[in-house]
Amino acid sequence: MRAIKLNTHVAQDRTLRLKLPADVQVGPAEVIVLVAEEPGHPTHMLKDFLAGLSARPRRVRTKEEIDRYLEQEHESWD
Repeated sequence: MRAIKLNTHVAQDRTLRLKLPADVQVGPAEVIVLVAEEPGHPTHMLKDFLAGLSARPRRVRTKEEIDRYLEQEHESWD
């Protein structure tokens, strides 16, 4: 399989017109479309959120701290 990258324009009726190179064989093909996301789009917001997570310092807890937290949590059930 071969990948061909083409730039095109999405028309008002949401159609695409593509002209493939002459050496592309006639027959079935798979088309993958990548479009830019608008700010405020849920996927864009998720990417921003995940990027923010990596920017924040992470506090790594020791095994003892985790065990102590779990013990306190368990004791609160009584």
